[in-house]
Order: sequence, then C-alpha cells, then structure tokens
Amino acid sequence: MLELRGVCKSFGSHQVLQPTDLVVPQGRTVVLLGPSGCGKSTLLRVVVGLIEPDQGSVWLDNVQMTAENVLDLRHRIGYVIQDGGLFPHLTARENVTLMARYLRRPSQMIDERVELLAELTHLPTDALDRYPTQISGGQRQRVSLMRALFLDPDVLLLDEPMGALDPMIRCELQEELRRIFNELDKIVVVVTHDISEAGYLGDVIALVRDGRIVQQGSLSDLVNRPIDPFVTSFINAQRSPLDVAE
Repeated sequence: MLELRGVCKSFGSHQVLQPTDLVVPQGRTVVLLGPSGCGKSTLLRVVVGLIEPDQGSVWLDNVQMTAENVLDLRHRIGYVIQDGGLFPHLTARENVTLMARYLRRPSQMIDERVELLAELTHLPTDALDRYPTQISGGQRQRVSLMRALFLDPDVLLLDEPMGALDPMIRCELQEELRRIFNELDKIVVVVTHDISEAGYLGDVIALVRDGRIVQQGSLSDLVNRPIDPFVTSFINAQRSPLDVAE
C-alpha cells in the first residue's frame, strides 16, 4: 500500500500542496485529475522522493520514506515523466536498461527482461536499437514505460503519459495501459487533466484544485454526486461538442 499522510509543500510564499492524505492499495489505479498548475505533478515528485514535503510523510508498505532510505525506496517505484524523458543520445534499448546496467545486473537477466517488457508493451523489437528521434511518439512512450517497469517496481507513477500524442495513438495507448495495469496488479498513480482518460484508467479519481483533493471517487461519483461546485464546473468544461449536441 502507498500512503500519503498530511503531505504539504510550499515554494517560497506559494503553497503548492495543502495537507493531503491519499491511500492507494495494491492492484488499484488512482488518477490525479485537475487543471494545469493545481499540484498534481508536485504530488508525484513527493511520492518518488524528488521533492521533500514541508510536513507530512510518504509510506510504502508501512515503511516511511526518509532521507536515509529514499534511494532504496526509489528502486521500488517506476516513474514515467511528462513526454517520456528519454535520453536522445541513447538507443531505446540503452534507455530501457540504463538503471539495470548502473546497478550491474547480470546481462542475461537484462536481455530477458527487455524481451519480456517489449512483448508486454507491444513494442516492435526493431525499435529497440533506434534512437528516440527515429521512433514514433507512441513507441517512445512504450520505451518510457519499459524503463519504468524494468526493475519490477511495486509502484508505477505516470505523469501525463499521453499528453503529446495524437488522438488515435492516445486511444490505442490508453487501451494498452489499462491492460498492463490489470495484468501487473501494481500500485498505480496517473496524472492527467483529461476526464475521459481518468474515467477509463482509474479505479478511483482524485480531483485536485489549488493543491488539495476536492473529491475522490468514481467518475460516476464526480458526475452525479459532486460535493463542491468546482467538481461540476470542471466536468462541464470538458464536455465535447457531441455531449452538448445531445
């Protein structure tokens, strides 16, 4: 189980995260939904230990993240950043295996893991020896996902993983991600500002505004049982022309 207890963070006089509690059990996907600048990505960076909270704590399987154990706990967390974050001077294979090679994992294990993850993510094997600029956007996101999964982490964090993809590729990758989440049975936290994506991927949606979680629940809960006027406003702002026509 991943748990945040009273986590808050400020940069200067600006409070980015108000005291936040969040629990994500194993095998569940929680989607952090909200407008740009509301604190979603900061929350992920706190979880992965890149940002230390001003107050509160992060727990993984009843172990509190501290300065002393943060590096060890990071090996249990896979993190897909916005736009993938692949190193352009490394091939896809080199990007995927970077941490395993740094940790001096056996070469046979590395090769077997690459093959397994390429099959899991449906990445063509001929893409592995190309550079990021030589493969498609959807393939780059698959490579980023392979890299995040390479050490078989307990927790998978994805920050706007499909934000830069065209609608057809985005839809295809959403289907792939949901299949992978179900197959791997991990703790998953996804950041998005797209409500349809949140509803498709998430078991629980946490709607964030101004650094605090306004409401948690299913998409049906947010649509039919809003507890704050902002919930309704956010949902209405994302209605498609087809919804309006109906």
